[in-house]
Amino acid sequence: MSHERIFAIFAVLALAAGCGTVRAVREARLEQETWADRGTGKEAEREAEQVRLVGWKLPQLVDFALANRPSMTRARLAVEDARIALRQVASDAPLLSSTPWNALGASVSGGHSETSEMGHGIHGHTDGGASASLSLDVLLYDFGRNAAEARAKAEDVIAAECNLVGTGYSIFEEVASGYFTLLQNEALLEVAHAKVAEYDEHVKQAEMKMEHGEAKEVDVLKAKLDLAKSIQDVVSASNDVITAGADLMASLGIDASMGECESVLGPRAEGLDRAVRFFGRSEDSAGALYDFACTNAPAMQVARARLRAASHQVDVAVADLYPTVSASFSLNWTDPLWYWRWGVNGAQSLFTGWRKTAAVERATLALDSAARDVDSAELDLSYALELAVAERDNAEEALSTARASVQRGRENLETVREQYQVGDVSRVDYTDAAADYTAALGDRVRAFYRGQIAEAKLFRLTGRMPKYSEEVIVEERK
Repeated sequence: MSHERIFAIFAVLALAAGCGTVRAVREARLEQETWADRGTGKEAEREAEQVRLVGWKLPQLVDFALANRPSMTRARLAVEDARIALRQVASDAPLLSSTPWNALGASVSGGHSETSEMGHGIHGHTDGGASASLSLDVLLYDFGRNAAEARAKAEDVIAAECNLVGTGYSIFEEVASGYFTLLQNEALLEVAHAKVAEYDEHVKQAEMKMEHGEAKEVDVLKAKLDLAKSIQDVVSASNDVITAGADLMASLGIDASMGECESVLGPRAEGLDRAVRFFGRSEDSAGALYDFACTNAPAMQVARARLRAASHQVDVAVADLYPTVSASFSLNWTDPLWYWRWGVNGAQSLFTGWRKTAAVERATLALDSAARDVDSAELDLSYALELAVAERDNAEEALSTARASVQRGRENLETVREQYQVGDVSRVDYTDAAADYTAALGDRVRAFYRGQIAEAKLFRLTGRMPKYSEEVIVEERK
């Protein structure tokens, strides 16, 4: 093959590589321009787009959060970065590998130089010319170093992908918890209003009895004091609703510039008499869930992928103790001469201050630490599952008890109210009956949504896909 053809081949290769480089640089510059205002804070001055999610139910809200939460975007970028790192490792593969075309490395250089003639000093005549060089380096064999590093990076990709899934589950749980907490607090606000209504009725009855001489002024004052305290409870419950709305907005990835909770989500049909259930009650024990979660939970998959990556890193450190074998070819031109050379090289470090042996020891320790991380992840998973299952079971029992308490509390309040009118019971009895009844209403609301939040947590812990089954539960006030 002539020198001109060789240069033409290298020129085509250089052109192809240059196009890829230009594209990468252009994309990097565009990304810099995209985030330039964010870095200086100028983007905050722009008018934010208002978000309207009126009428959206839990599944739609979860999908919205998965598309808009920054943590989900970061997890996706981490996956992309891990894949690029794997591709970067593959670019250094030896000839004896599954990707031999990556073993080739080509470079071109050129220049012009002149040198003064001997004996004429620094101001004398100079003579020189142009020169150019094309070189090709081939890594023949590296004793498995690159393959082991590629396997480690592949496990990093798996870990990043599992972490992406785990991030999605965490966002799902946050949205579900925020959604149910908002419904709970709105229902508890209705309970607070019901308590105010009962105490207001009590004040009216106490004043009527005092007019007829059947009650003392202190009874009226005490009744008004109870009413004032119940109004304070309304204020506190209203603040809890606002707090729950802010938590839900944060879990959705919506900031204050996009709108307030009331305007973004709108009113909900659920309340004290209507509760919404999206998750049916699971029956599995903590042991059965643990057996499933040990294989499918994202946290466990991430820990095991990192353990496998650490094992491959030991192979990398060991392979680094061995030599590398490579070949090289170059074509040089110094006007007007052409010449070329080739050779086979082997390199082995004899002494590096025990740096490479220390790397093997550190990789071994990292492997042991990664194994302990798996053990810790299993313990944490077991503990979290036991708590979630206990919360689920306790919520179910509490709901059954609270429903019975609501019925008895209502009957007791109605009886005490009638007896108070005829003077058979005292003001304290009336107050206690009203407090017991409204407390039972609140316990019923809390127990119901505690169970839903626990079910959402179990989905995240086990790695099961959430199964939505919307059902409106009508709760009687008696």
